[in-house]
Amino acid sequence: MNANYQPVQRQERVEILDLLRGFALLGIFMVNMPLMNAPFLVEMAEFSLWTDPVNEKARWIIDFFFTGKFYTLFSMLFGIGFYFFMKKADESGNSVLGLFKRRLGWLLAIGVLHVVLLWYGDILVFYALFGFLMLLFRKKSNKSLLIWAGCILLLPVLFSTLLVVFIKLALSVPEVAEDMLAGFEATAIHMQQLFDHLIEVYATGSFGEIVSARLEEYKNILGGILFFFPNVLAMFLVGMVFARIRVFEDIEANKPFFRKLLIYSLPAALFGCWLYATYAAQSSYIMFEWSLVLTIAGLGFGGPAMTFVYISLIAFCYQKSYFKTLSKAIQKTGRMALTNYLMQSVVATTIFFSYGLGLYGQVDIVQGMILVTGIYVVQVIWSHFWLKHYRFGPMEWLWRTLTYGKKQKMKL
Repeated sequence: MNANYQPVQRQERVEILDLLRGFALLGIFMVNMPLMNAPFLVEMAEFSLWTDPVNEKARWIIDFFFTGKFYTLFSMLFGIGFYFFMKKADESGNSVLGLFKRRLGWLLAIGVLHVVLLWYGDILVFYALFGFLMLLFRKKSNKSLLIWAGCILLLPVLFSTLLVVFIKLALSVPEVAEDMLAGFEATAIHMQQLFDHLIEVYATGSFGEIVSARLEEYKNILGGILFFFPNVLAMFLVGMVFARIRVFEDIEANKPFFRKLLIYSLPAALFGCWLYATYAAQSSYIMFEWSLVLTIAGLGFGGPAMTFVYISLIAFCYQKSYFKTLSKAIQKTGRMALTNYLMQSVVATTIFFSYGLGLYGQVDIVQGMILVTGIYVVQVIWSHFWLKHYRFGPMEWLWRTLTYGKKQKMKL
């Protein structure tokens, strides 16, 4: 391995990217909290645990402002990181493809361990797998990348539309309809049994039983690859374009770009997020209806659009004096994004699962939002003090050490 390759040094970091990572950590945790405290089925209309008006409003707020906005922001940042990593080849004259694949391989391993040992809702596995696909796009033009991104965003809407049309046509045939309806009913019964089983296991089961239940949940969510995860790859490509045109390296000079990005994104963001927040609570993933198509369309386009709105607003606030203190604090959290992301799972599962406080299914959405805020504030404070003494977060240090094949200097 070429000894000249090194991680990005502290003085080389683009600070607003760390700020965006830190901001994304809060948003992702806010979305994940209800799913850490209840089975994945709780997102379906048939299995909602908290249906009182206050919690329904809280869920609407999370769906409108948080869901689908922050894993896409992280995805965009991953695309930017991909571009910076590939630039090492241009600067050194040597290929870094092997090193990048090694980096993704270790990220995949960390993601797999995250799924097995902590929580089924891991995103790292998909980041790693889609990262390998990014290699196919590295030499394409910016225009081509944006066209590909747009087409990939359309895939979930197209697939869900075709699925609903097929089901509607099949149900119009009496001989077929009877068997299909019986199948839907059997699926609903199985899902209810699974829902009840998961609540019992997470609240009272042994660690081994919890691991088994978690893998069962993970198997069930893999169908979401076709509905939700194409956004990850699309935003990878957008991030690569943003890195190429260097929009984050001089915020003041690029304010006209962010102004246009805000103006063009805001209408799609408001309409798409309203669609998702309105129809997500009504949609069934057992009996596919048109409300599901509207939900997926709202998430698929409203999510990335709102991500661009948030990026633009942060860019406008970034150099303002009133934003400096908060910005510096959140940047530290973003510099340790991998560590903080995994620690959120450690803390939440310890609170909810039987081997910790055993509060699974007992913390409602509003209480979860308060809990997220408190834990995140602790992470901000902890990150600040950790980085006073160390160059990386613990997991960032481990990932870099494994990637470069030699122990990285940890202490400042």
